[in-house]
Amino acid sequence: DAPIVVERVVDDIDQIVREVRVDGWQSTHAGEREVKAALRKTMFKYKLHQDTDLFDKAYGYIRQYY
Repeated sequence: DAPIVVERVVDDIDQIVREVRVDGWQSTHAGEREVKAALRKTMFKYKLHQDTDLFDKAYGYIRQYY
């Protein structure tokens, strides 16, 4: 059951980040804000919004690879 949830979370984060990001988003405050808000929204959907360590790790991954 847990692997299915993890897959859904990852898929949702991937989809929403691809929708809100623009080229060079990492170098603008507005771009970072948009991506962070989208990530928080997705994490809230799965009741993971209180795990700040998970948020930081997910955002770090997104910042590096998107």
